[in-house]
Amino acid sequence: MQRVSSQLTIVLRIALPTIWFTAILSIVILLSWAVRGKAGLFGNPFIWLGLLLILGSGFLLIKLLLWRFYRVDMDSRFIYVSNYFKTYKYPFTEVESISDSKTLPGRVFCIKLKSKGSFGQYIYFLAAQALWLDFLKENPGLIEVKKEK
Repeated sequence: MQRVSSQLTIVLRIALPTIWFTAILSIVILLSWAVRGKAGLFGNPFIWLGLLLILGSGFLLIKLLLWRFYRVDMDSRFIYVSNYFKTYKYPFTEVESISDSKTLPGRVFCIKLKSKGSFGQYIYFLAAQALWLDFLKENPGLIEVKKEK
């Protein structure tokens, strides 16, 4: 079994969201302690709307962009997909296609399964370019990477 996804995946999937939510919630708590019952900052509805907008946009950014990346390991028979809490293995016979992204070619890949898996039918991963190319060289003909149109 060989890892083909980047080590940056754990930073994007676990560390960055945790740090972001901790920082934003800390700011909210510190602002609420600073006023100590006075109307101050939280008496203004625009402050609440601003904080809700920041929290909501950050959550959407994390949910739509960062949480879609998974850790991917491969061997000659299976693809192992992990969200760092659970790992599932899929045989290559269950894989319909592996395609390269238009936005970051050679870096972001999408594995499309024939049927819906535990993480959905589409699995995105951020490839470690050297490891990905090594795997393709060691297993010629096993994977045909398609270009997204």
